[in-house]
Amino acid sequence: MKRASVAVMPCAGSPMGRLGLVLVLVLALLLSLGLSRPAAAEELPPDSNIVNVRNFGARGDGIHDDTGAIRAAIAAARTQHGTVFWPARIVYFPAGTYRITDTLASRDAQGLYQHSMSLVGESAYSVRLRLADKAAGFGNAQQPKAMIFTSSGLRAGSPTAGGKDYINKGEGNDAYGNYIEDLTIDVGSGNPGAVALDYIASNVGAVRRVRLVAPPGSGHTALSMERRWPGPLLVSDVSIDGFARGVAVRHREYGVTLQRLVLRGQTEVAIRNEGNVVSMHDVTISGSPLALANTAPEGLVVAQQLNVTVPAGSTGGWLANQGYVLLGQAALQGVTASSRLAGGLAAATAGAYFGAQRLSNFSAAATLPALAAPVWTPQQARWANVVRYGAKPDSGEDATPAIRAAMASGAEVVYFPSGKYVISDAIEVPQQVRRVVGMFSSFTIGRRAARFTPETGMFRVTGTGEPLSIERVALDNAGRGPQLGVEHVGARTLVLQDLITYGVQAVLRGASGGRLFIENTCCGSMRFQGSAGIWARQLDTEGPNVRIANQSAPLWILGLKTEQNATIIENGAGARTEVLGGLLYVVNAPVPALPAFINQPSGRMFLAYAESAYLADRVYAVHISQPGGPTLRAAQLPARTLARMVPGVTWPPPPAVPATTSTSQESTR
Repeated sequence: MKRASVAVMPCAGSPMGRLGLVLVLVLALLLSLGLSRPAAAEELPPDSNIVNVRNFGARGDGIHDDTGAIRAAIAAARTQHGTVFWPARIVYFPAGTYRITDTLASRDAQGLYQHSMSLVGESAYSVRLRLADKAAGFGNAQQPKAMIFTSSGLRAGSPTAGGKDYINKGEGNDAYGNYIEDLTIDVGSGNPGAVALDYIASNVGAVRRVRLVAPPGSGHTALSMERRWPGPLLVSDVSIDGFARGVAVRHREYGVTLQRLVLRGQTEVAIRNEGNVVSMHDVTISGSPLALANTAPEGLVVAQQLNVTVPAGSTGGWLANQGYVLLGQAALQGVTASSRLAGGLAAATAGAYFGAQRLSNFSAAATLPALAAPVWTPQQARWANVVRYGAKPDSGEDATPAIRAAMASGAEVVYFPSGKYVISDAIEVPQQVRRVVGMFSSFTIGRRAARFTPETGMFRVTGTGEPLSIERVALDNAGRGPQLGVEHVGARTLVLQDLITYGVQAVLRGASGGRLFIENTCCGSMRFQGSAGIWARQLDTEGPNVRIANQSAPLWILGLKTEQNATIIENGAGARTEVLGGLLYVVNAPVPALPAFINQPSGRMFLAYAESAYLADRVYAVHISQPGGPTLRAAQLPARTLARMVPGVTWPPPPAVPATTSTSQESTR
């Protein structure tokens, strides 16, 4: 996340003081209109192999129609993905207002929808994509139309497999690498049918530092995630002003993670979920007649730090719930006797609910603190391009010497223009480097140095120093044997963002490793040692065996998705793990049947998640196993069709909690 800093204001009587006062007032206005945390502009280097829309004729003057130019840039950014699923090149918007008259989407020359559309602006306050007033096709609220539309590819299978409509709607679970970041999307006036962003993503994908704006009377939905299948994905640092609906989510899979959202003035509902799993932290809603609607029995909403202000004079409830909701650390303002959940439940009470009924056998007792990852945005003069030091992406040549030279150059940011880099040895990140930035670049091991073993990280973080972030990187060793991706054994804080691991163990945090932040990451297993804290947001881990071995750390996860027959987390003695929302999807027959979670004696867990299944034998029989202690079995949990729902469990259970959980709220679907 990018932040702007505010200096101490000089004396207001001087010219500098008056200027400082103006700057502070402008900043205050921006805060009142947009993101809760202002975004500092970050211009991506022009030699990073990005696709600049200005080079394709976009004016950015708010007058000329830039739709065709932007579509041409999107087409130019596409690459031949082959068997991999990481994104194509970034489509970049310098500061300006870009007038749009029709939908922006990614399709190939035959008209087939594509994944990996990444639209990134300089900042949400300097880049605005604005729909023309009364634009053709956007005037009917009964037939909504998207301004920006992300889609799935079709890597395998039928265009209608699973009930999707790929041909007409671009639906599917191959929606990899769709990113919308650092810009404002404005639906303009007189467009009541406009959807600002119709978004799906799979495994990795994010909407970050984005403002969605609708003038009064315009805008159907700000952020629609209603096509098959949204998630797992991350929505972070987003503000929504106006629209009939703010955020709308549908379907059973695969989970949506929301953090640091501000929603104001929706005329119908701020957030609506129909059957999916929504994990929320630090969400503020005001001025909407209905803040949250969870409309299906199979839906699960896990909300931490939910701040709702009920409009003055409101007589309806702030929450309409027909499924499962876990409210923890909720802060509700303006709640009166008439502002209650249907059925008479006091709306300000934290706990687990099915419909209006509080579930006494489930818990809302998550206690770990939720820390935000450190962020640092340097000037471009401090950036080093590995290509300038001799790296040749997509050539097959060993890039290790060039990468090491760039790392040793004194630069604080080392970046990799998009492409495939071959390495022969581990890349140790020196102390002065604070960011390693890929432009969705991939790394593959070629001919190995003798000392470069599978147990050595492709990237190694050692020693002390300022926090380090590794961003927009794919580590690909598929078909080449086991390999560790990131080895974190130094005391410095590490941030892993938009990291993809393919045929690679994602990360080992050693006993001496510092704090670790993981955001929007897929797909390898992880092993955590030591006592420093770990915070993960939108974590997807797929494969067999134990996916996360937490030996001793405090581990906080917001939004977890898994796939295949595996033990998701093995919690060691003394470890503390909290999972706030997630989706477990066995897919393969459980032979041998593994418990979803293992908790060693003296370990502690808090878990809130949903399971998904389409065949009766693709489920967990045991959800939590503790050697020599209690066991949580599927029969003790509410049903979610063939699967189960876990709307908040503390483990081991307190003595007062009965050993068997009521199943009275099972879904009838």
